[in-house]
Amino acid sequence: MARKSYSDKEREQVKESLMITVLQSIVKQGLVHSSIDTLCKKVGISKTFFYSFFPSKEELVLQALRYQQPKLLRYAQELMDDPKLSWRESVKAFLKNCCYGGKAGFAILSIEEEQQVHRCLSKESFQEFRNEQARLYHDLLTIFGVPENKVDPRLFGNLSLTTMMIYKAIPDAMPFLFPEVADDMVEFQINALLDEMQRAKKNQ
Repeated sequence: MARKSYSDKEREQVKESLMITVLQSIVKQGLVHSSIDTLCKKVGISKTFFYSFFPSKEELVLQALRYQQPKLLRYAQELMDDPKLSWRESVKAFLKNCCYGGKAGFAILSIEEEQQVHRCLSKESFQEFRNEQARLYHDLLTIFGVPENKVDPRLFGNLSLTTMMIYKAIPDAMPFLFPEVADDMVEFQINALLDEMQRAKKNQ
């Protein structure tokens, strides 16, 4: 049962807890098993209080993905600043750890989860989030030292996310693919992307 009144600071803490909790749920068990009731129980609030923050679970997911973006950028910068890693090793570590999101704590939506969230969003919310995603990929390429006139941030986003989402979809959502070579697929696709990014860096 929610208390009758919360301070502004307490409300921010609850909102942050909801975003962290749904990200953890996506990583550990998937969005389908993360009902509003379950999320509220984990955070310790009522369902009524939940709706004072978010109009739906899908809007919570969108805000949580936004909340995760600075963490991704910080992680990318930390890898690039690591003197023990070459440029290729740094970018590869970032992409692989995002692909294996569960191990690194990064939430990557599955194909079904993206469809579920998209169906419940307004056109305005969807377009705003898409613009923010494009900025995220632009910022990542900037950190990696790749000029956007050589690699389109949207293309970089598409190539990165498809690798991550297909890996996550094997074998349940894509049973005709071969799960025994899923890791080799990730390695091949990331190396191909890195080759193109390196060529772009050399030709800038």
